Amino acid sequence: MTETSLRFSLSSFSFLFGSKSGFCHSNNVSPPPDLPFLIQLLDDDNAVVRKAVRKRLEDMRLDIPLQLAELDLRLSETQERLLGEFLAPSCREELIQAWPGWRAEGNENRQLESALSQISALLGGWQTRVVDVSKRLDSLAHQVEKSAGGDVLDPRFLAEWLFGGRGQEQRFRGNSRDYYSPDNSNLLWVMQQGLGNPLSLAVLYRLVAGRMGIEVYGCNFPGHFLARVEMEGQTWLVDCFNRGKFMLAADVARHHPAANPSMEEMVRTIAPVDSIVLRLLRNLDDAFDRLNRGPDRQLIRKLAVKLMDVDR
Repeated sequence: MTETSLRFSLSSFSFLFGSKSGFCHSNNVSPPPDLPFLIQLLDDDNAVVRKAVRKRLEDMRLDIPLQLAELDLRLSETQERLLGEFLAPSCREELIQAWPGWRAEGNENRQLESALSQISALLGGWQTRVVDVSKRLDSLAHQVEKSAGGDVLDPRFLAEWLFGGRGQEQRFRGNSRDYYSPDNSNLLWVMQQGLGNPLSLAVLYRLVAGRMGIEVYGCNFPGHFLARVEMEGQTWLVDCFNRGKFMLAADVARHHPAANPSMEEMVRTIAPVDSIVLRLLRNLDDAFDRLNRGPDRQLIRKLAVKLMDVDR
């Protein structure tokens, strides 16, 4: 070890263990001045130092994105990767402990939003907070209302605004190119990138609609999740993956190649929130299996088992 590196290591120990002040988070007016130093210690050679750094960072995890922004501190790719590796275990443990606490929310839309917010926070890593999904949905709803200019908002108008029906701008579309990516089940990523799978786009439609007093539900159509609305005295299914196409539910049940009495019953039935969340978890399980991401797949299966155990 060189003299310079020895001095740096000794200063690291002094910084990490010589003060009892620690970090305070959430109530800080300004970011702590030692965050940049912690970032420098992410790849320290000493395992004891790295362990202490991890503990410090875990204590302030929820505030790190804001503090980095306030400091205008840009991380290198290596620093972002190391920070993600340091914080991943605590993120996973928090999710497991909280799951499925979202079922205690007051109504079904809030339950669904809470569940997908937790999953987005997991998939997004340390840079994503649970509240980010709700804030983004609020912003989308505000944009829709502003665009309507006082006109009556109904399910068809909203679908056209979101998915580009009748010549509208296609703000959100099906991710056909990377259909099995786990990102498609991350609602925050979907809103940021404008891409998703049938289920995530239908959930987006439902949660934005709910903010405007429009009732949208789900239909557990096999192989292709659909939204479900009541309008003009009839039940419609909405294919959010394909430009928000409206289809009469009765026609879908009657003309589908696999049409049978059970399919007619399924089309008439509103998909419960638990089944929607479970289907999303199964999509993630399949996505991680395709990518050979065993630990991620095990976590998703653990969440699915916990959800099914509650239902028993």
